[in-house]
Amino acid sequence: MNTAATSTDRFSTSAGRMVVAAVVMLVCVVLLMLVSTTGMQGLLDLAQRTEARVPTFLVRISLIIAALTAAFFFITSHSYYKRNKVAIAPWMFLSVGLVFFSIYVIVPIFQSISYSFTRWDGLYDFNGVWTGEWVGLHNYKLLLDDPNFYTSLWNNLLWLLLFMLAVPIGLFIALFLNQTVAGIRIYKSLFFFPFVISQVVVGLIFTWAYNPEFGLLSEIWSWFFCETKTNIMGNLTRVCSPEPPSILGDETMATYGIIAAGLWPQIAYCMILYLTGLNNISSDQIEAGRLDGAKGWKMLRHVILPQLKPATFIAIVVTVIGALRSFDMIATMTQGGPYGSSNVLAYYMYDQAVGEGVGRYGYGSAIATVLFLIMLVYISYFLWRMYVDEMEAK
Repeated sequence: MNTAATSTDRFSTSAGRMVVAAVVMLVCVVLLMLVSTTGMQGLLDLAQRTEARVPTFLVRISLIIAALTAAFFFITSHSYYKRNKVAIAPWMFLSVGLVFFSIYVIVPIFQSISYSFTRWDGLYDFNGVWTGEWVGLHNYKLLLDDPNFYTSLWNNLLWLLLFMLAVPIGLFIALFLNQTVAGIRIYKSLFFFPFVISQVVVGLIFTWAYNPEFGLLSEIWSWFFCETKTNIMGNLTRVCSPEPPSILGDETMATYGIIAAGLWPQIAYCMILYLTGLNNISSDQIEAGRLDGAKGWKMLRHVILPQLKPATFIAIVVTVIGALRSFDMIATMTQGGPYGSSNVLAYYMYDQAVGEGVGRYGYGSAIATVLFLIMLVYISYFLWRMYVDEMEAK
């Protein structure tokens, strides 16, 4: 009887803790709403002091943490949670991440889609009232007649096709580095180095390398097509025939030059994925393949590549997403030029909203919606393939 009573008490609802937690949570929510509407500057009578923003931020964070803590105690004090702790606890940990993901990802996606049906300059009036105008599908009709949109769409397709070269190149580099020889770790570090560098830094490096006057490409060009002569002033000058190409200044070459720059770190990333996969390959299958006479290409095709399928899947997914959302390299190297020839949808969206086309938030949102739908098709396909593979594995 005592054991049964103890077990019942252990799973019973702690009414006192629930009441206290509910009161604290309610007070935190009310204060948070009060701070969000009136501002902490008004509450502290510090409206003229700039540093009042700091306590406002700290108070909001403190109230959010206190509310989440109170919600935690409120849930864990209920008998249902105590009886189903194993099933509920993972969702409690996930809930915080899901809330922030919804606020900062899901909600902005739907906001952007809704703005795509409006004409808005991104500003509010003095009373905080939205100044946009509902225009329906007008922005999408403008897209159909916009040559810059089709240029950006074509460049995105080029990025997608050429960026896929990172997967096989990364595989072959990983196969080369997957050796047990002296100094191989140094070579691995050198190939891994581009992945560590920021995309902005990579863009600057290649911008300097492409410079037709003092860049690395210009120096290599001078080895074959240039010679040093003395001009009429008696100074040494370099004469080239033909002149070094200006890759980033040529409408037909700029996009290919940026893609080449973007491939450098992407190949390093794919190489890392394949090196990880090669470390997990079954040595028994390798030995069995050798006993059956498999070597070289046959060994790679029939023994190694099937075991690298998970790594290949991840490499393709990441490469496709990286190609579709390319922005950093273009913003650093050409800003969409020359004459918009190197634009992609991500940069064209930014340019229309806050760049040269500043004030066209509705039009920029329409471009963002098109890009989102394209990415949604690819992501949905990859998720479906992942689900099918998991079902087949079971």
